[in-house]
Amino acid sequence: IISGLPDADGTVGELGGGSLDLVALSRGEFGPSATLPLGHLRLSEESDGDVDKADKIIARHLTDLGWLEDMAGHDFFAVGGACRAIARISIGQSEYPLRVLDNYTIDVDTAIELTHVISRLGTESLAQLDGVARRRADTLPFAALAMCRLLEKIRPRALVFSGYSMREGKLYEMLPEPLKRQDPLITACEEFARRGGRFTIHGDETMEWMEPLFTKETPHDRRLRLAASLLSDIGWNEHPDYRALHAFLRVLRFPVAGLSHRDRILLAVATYIRYNGSRWEEEVASVRRLLVEEDEHYATLVGLSLRLAHVLSGGVPGLLSRTKLKLVKGRLVLKLTPNQDLFTSDAVERLFRSLAQTVGVPGEIT
Repeated sequence: IISGLPDADGTVGELGGGSLDLVALSRGEFGPSATLPLGHLRLSEESDGDVDKADKIIARHLTDLGWLEDMAGHDFFAVGGACRAIARISIGQSEYPLRVLDNYTIDVDTAIELTHVISRLGTESLAQLDGVARRRADTLPFAALAMCRLLEKIRPRALVFSGYSMREGKLYEMLPEPLKRQDPLITACEEFARRGGRFTIHGDETMEWMEPLFTKETPHDRRLRLAASLLSDIGWNEHPDYRALHAFLRVLRFPVAGLSHRDRILLAVATYIRYNGSRWEEEVASVRRLLVEEDEHYATLVGLSLRLAHVLSGGVPGLLSRTKLKLVKGRLVLKLTPNQDLFTSDAVERLFRSLAQTVGVPGEIT
């Protein structure tokens, strides 16, 4: 979990075939832990396939773990193949539009209801559900029951599914300390930009240029804006007619840890707008509805800023710093060099007007 979310706060539960491993995390630091004989294979065997008997076994082992109740109101991070199967069922049954398991999140009441229903389903019913392998159908009710009772005892804020497992944890454990301290998202974006982008303006250059528009953003959103800046040339080698959509899908499905679903969608929408995506294609509209109005506005502002930055500079490093964006007395000002013919065009003026309109203030090019 901490390889992708270094400041993770809550309880980690790894549900395997033989055991249930629990660890408390406080801002990435380890707290109390326990290993319980509540794996789904073991529960099935010890209860002779009787869910009611398994329920009594679970209750007996959870009784002595008083520290679990101290984790109420924090997230519960679910790890393991059985947990991922539960996540696939939830995504399929709710017709959730983003089929990315990592950091898929549901509120605790929904999670308790879902796991309770799964615990009462028969093998044939489970095997017909989308995302459930037949080999898991026999024991998945026992995994769901253990999860249900655990959530009822802890009452976490939400259930967060992890797409990763013990392999990624072992790899993270083997890394040198300097690598462990790197932000997994920013490091991945820098490497992706280095391998897949052109010789173009760097993310830091763009970040500094658009800074006046984002004086009130949170540190978390600033991190996303840096990621968007680093990925802003991701679609340069795509066909122009499909560039916006292809760039959107690549960012949405970006294979990196440390991104919530809200983060993925916000980054993808910002990239879509950066590439002049104006028609909300079905793939975009289906996930866009998961953003709240403030997030959608933020993504639009980031996307338009990136697009204007690339149009102004032509993607050439060093040119963007010869222009400046400023918010002055309720006006958005784009300040150019005396030889402004290098920068001005109909496209620049049109984009700047759109940006000022999104900010909600008059615009002026000087």
